[in-house]
Amino acid sequence: MKPQVLLVLLLGLVLLLRLQGVPLEGWQASETENKLTPVRRQLADNINRLLPEPQGALLSGILLGVKSDLPKHFKEALVNTSTIHIAVVSGQNLSLLAGFILNLAGLIGRRKAIILSWLACLFYTFLTGLEIPVLRAFIMVSFTFLAQILGRENESVWILILTALLMLIFQPLWITSISFQLSFLATLAVVAVAPRVIERLKFVPEIIREDFGVSFSAQLLTFPIIALNFHNLSLIGLLVNTLVLWTITPIMILGVVSLSLSFLFGNVVMLLPGVFLTYFVYIVNFFAQVPLASIYIPSMPIIVWVGYYLLLSGIIMMLRKS
Repeated sequence: MKPQVLLVLLLGLVLLLRLQGVPLEGWQASETENKLTPVRRQLADNINRLLPEPQGALLSGILLGVKSDLPKHFKEALVNTSTIHIAVVSGQNLSLLAGFILNLAGLIGRRKAIILSWLACLFYTFLTGLEIPVLRAFIMVSFTFLAQILGRENESVWILILTALLMLIFQPLWITSISFQLSFLATLAVVAVAPRVIERLKFVPEIIREDFGVSFSAQLLTFPIIALNFHNLSLIGLLVNTLVLWTITPIMILGVVSLSLSFLFGNVVMLLPGVFLTYFVYIVNFFAQVPLASIYIPSMPIIVWVGYYLLLSGIIMMLRKS
């Protein structure tokens, strides 16, 4: 069975649940109470003590997935600019962690680097409270590592589908979780759609071409889920995402380094991620005040969104053939 068929079946299940009256926002992953929960809270408290608001809350959200610390006014600005997904922990964090440790392969050997990277990813998954996007990324990374050890070809779309099926076998109600739906659709956009979109963006300056293509692809695939549940469309979301997306990697890397060194040098080391965090906050707050930054999307028949995905699938298949 082709991966596209499986994806259509999964999407069809979501739409069927909606037709049956099952709320897509009905189930959310709860805060996982484990031995690392106090560690997570302590790290978030340290960040908030070392950085002003909302920079501290933003870093806590990006690194640790602590959403409760975000000030209400800034959270609304994130929603209106379609950047709220950046301010919470995501699979990108785990991918960066895995990639960083794999760079040690030249020193300790490829197999040992893979094992060390997997253990670090496992620790981070529990540290962030088993958030769905991180759990999804951990399972995908595990399959990728297994394929490398066995010398098999890495098929990102198949790995994504297998990950979705395993997670749904473990907890079928995850299919009704907005976090689950957005995480998988955004990842599908990155691995299957964005590369072909970026190839056709020669007119976009190279410095922002990749971020623009990824943001555009992700918003294309996630728009119906956002419209169905939040009835909101950000008219400036693509622009704002393109302007701030590049800061996430330095924020995460410098945030971890600065947090580690802060026990020795205090808050002075937080100047490093603070520069990027302040830029992020300024851009979001500035564009959130733009008139008509977002518009209300009324409820529409489910057939409209079915048609949307069918049309989008047809366009993507045409791009693949060309």
